[in-house]
Amino acid sequence: MKAKALFKLLMPLFIFAAAQPLRGQGEQIPMPAMMLLPWQTPTIDLDELRKTDKERDAITLQLKNTFLPDGKPLDTLAPKSKQWESARYLLKEVWASATPASKGRTLAIMPLWTHFHDYDLFALIVIDSTANTILAIRHRVVPQTLWQAAIRQNSLSTFFEPAFAELRRALNLDDIKPSNEDMAVSFRDQTVSTRSNEISRHALNLLLAEQWPREFTIINPLATELLTTIQSFYGIRGSMRKANRELISRLIYDKSTARQKLPVTVQMQIEGVDGVFGKTLPWSWSEPLSIAAKPADSTVKLEMSDRLLKTLLTEKESLRRDELPQVIKIRGAWAYVDKGRAWGLQMNDRLVGQESPGKIKGHVVAYYGPEMKLKSLRGWPVHEGAVIFIRKGQREVKIGQTFQYDSMTVPTPWPPSAPAP
Repeated sequence: MKAKALFKLLMPLFIFAAAQPLRGQGEQIPMPAMMLLPWQTPTIDLDELRKTDKERDAITLQLKNTFLPDGKPLDTLAPKSKQWESARYLLKEVWASATPASKGRTLAIMPLWTHFHDYDLFALIVIDSTANTILAIRHRVVPQTLWQAAIRQNSLSTFFEPAFAELRRALNLDDIKPSNEDMAVSFRDQTVSTRSNEISRHALNLLLAEQWPREFTIINPLATELLTTIQSFYGIRGSMRKANRELISRLIYDKSTARQKLPVTVQMQIEGVDGVFGKTLPWSWSEPLSIAAKPADSTVKLEMSDRLLKTLLTEKESLRRDELPQVIKIRGAWAYVDKGRAWGLQMNDRLVGQESPGKIKGHVVAYYGPEMKLKSLRGWPVHEGAVIFIRKGQREVKIGQTFQYDSMTVPTPWPPSAPAP
């Protein structure tokens, strides 16, 4: 058979194969508008989990009836063709509404139980399950003496139900606001004693996220693998929000005290890390952190100075979306601007001078970090910026000029003849 005739014969097969989406690709299907994720139980041992299976299942059903009255197991709603057998059991543990998310926003509620000094902490956490950012938290603390009494009296339901009844009443989903677009923060590497009665890093993250003003977004640290798996079933890739700034905080307890009971004051060491390069930022200090229970409303209050909040607000200024990148250093054909990847600039993005778009043209060729020790003309230190190669109008570029995106969307390759900046 001649090659031309064979090609005509096989052409329909080629077209059919090309039309079939690859695994994990294809048309994106909207995720459910609301999901209820399994219990998150950091610091709870397996014996305690086994003893409370029945009671926690009852709380899950109550949460489902309150927030997802039409909810079904996610494995019955997610696209069957995207589910692989080894992960399908995870979907059976997730309740989801049959209503698809509008405008791509889907919420997830997670119940939390963790030990907290001489208390147990319960919480309901609401996250944007596409971006993995915390939108709301409501918590209650219960003295561990009630846990011990419930064990003796074989009445574990009395340990869970009152706290979660209050949490369900306190959580109003209509009040949920979108996360901040400028800056996202994550807390990591909180180092505490291995003693189970001290605060866990997850509890510290969540309490800080609840009590601080919503000037920036807190990245959710819980069930991230489950969320990634769920997103893959719906053909979603790369939607998880990345932190612009990461905080490393270490808690130092007074080890002379055998048992840490609330209230307690510990030393908190704080370091900042750039979320793009992972490089340590210049600011670092230590200060006291006071942790106290408020019996009147069964909550916990953290008290620390405003220094960290003020520092992060300064960092937020460098990421404001309503400001364009501004030139702060010129080196031959390269212009260093005070905005970078965390702001939204990507490699090869075409940019033009805002004041003279027809005369000055360039594109992003590199990024730089805090080691440059540059300062924006707007008043803040630049911990992450971009380098623009000026293709046209090199002599026209001046310190203080701003760049905007070119109306052309096709990126220009970095000229091979140009030396690295």
